Amino acid sequence: MKLRDAPSSPLSEFSSCKILSRPINQPSTTSPCGYPHSALLSFLLGFIVQEVLLPSPSSIVHINSPPMIMQSKGLSTFPTILDPTTCAKKGLCPINRGREQPRNLYYEIHGDLAASNRIVLIMGLLLTCSAWSEQVAHFGKKPDHAVLAIDNRGIGNSDCGPWGIYRTTEMAQDIKDLLDHLGWTDRSLHLFGVSLGGMQLQNLCLLIPERIKSTSFVSTRCGSVFDLPSMRAIAALLDIIRRKGPYERRVDQLFELLYPDNYLNELVSPGKTRRDELRNYFRTWFDNPQFPLAGIIGQFCAVTFHHCSDSDLRRIAEEVYPAKIAVICGNRDQLIPPMRSSELSSKMYGSELVLMQNAGHLIGTQITDQFNQLMERIIREGNQAFETKKQ
Repeated sequence: MKLRDAPSSPLSEFSSCKILSRPINQPSTTSPCGYPHSALLSFLLGFIVQEVLLPSPSSIVHINSPPMIMQSKGLSTFPTILDPTTCAKKGLCPINRGREQPRNLYYEIHGDLAASNRIVLIMGLLLTCSAWSEQVAHFGKKPDHAVLAIDNRGIGNSDCGPWGIYRTTEMAQDIKDLLDHLGWTDRSLHLFGVSLGGMQLQNLCLLIPERIKSTSFVSTRCGSVFDLPSMRAIAALLDIIRRKGPYERRVDQLFELLYPDNYLNELVSPGKTRRDELRNYFRTWFDNPQFPLAGIIGQFCAVTFHHCSDSDLRRIAEEVYPAKIAVICGNRDQLIPPMRSSELSSKMYGSELVLMQNAGHLIGTQITDQFNQLMERIIREGNQAFETKKQ
């Protein structure tokens, strides 16, 4: 499988990327079944939720869409930081009808409801659709583009439903139910999933291959192997658990897992680093101080027990054809090693593996312009694949 190495220069030069002949190789501690390591990681992450992602209500900065703008457009006023001026539709979609444990899934559509380019954005563990704010702002203003951003079950404005284990297969069915509800049933979809979102996306591709023009798996894995974080990452997790200080100090520890040090220490203005800027940016993602425990545990279970078999990955490549398939990762990702992206790509014939230099786990929030341009290229190549097929 060829690996395209994303340059630091503008992505208009992606067509001339250097092709690496060697696979990504990164030492890791793994377990074939993953359960002992998964249990340890879930234990550590559980403490992070309590210590980092659940700040006191007094520390929350609320940055919501102005209610007057939403009401003037006939839209609901659920809290969100996504641009209200581009929002065309939003609300709760009833899902799981005919299945056990019915619930509502929150969504927003930005841009042109009649667009031929329909972008579906699926975020990762315990992050709301607000984490896509940079991509929504970019694509929501582009002609002939509609952007669908979703709060996964158990987080944000979506229901968590009854207590129970979430599975990525069920979460993928949630999204299919939403797409059916919206009438997005023709071959017009460009799918992007980050981390847990990428795991759901693997299952969604198996459910609706005939609707897909491109699909991109970002900072994710297929689940054949479970990796412990690096010793540095584990030390940071333990430090978060022990720390009882201010929210700012604790969230700094989380940043070190999501972004490279040189990025965090970069000066954005005199006396202000990127880390300082991120503190305010991150807080806007957590407008709702109440993270339901059922949703937290459910999403952790979905990540821990995700597995997409080799045969299913081959099916994805075969059934979405000639859709564009991209696997994207940062070479400085500390949560899911880049070698897992290499493994995922190698099992889907014809996929492109893009390695983003000096990027961590949340690529779209770190090198935003570069990532958005990569998304544009993937969408363009996905469309071109079907134009060529018609000819």
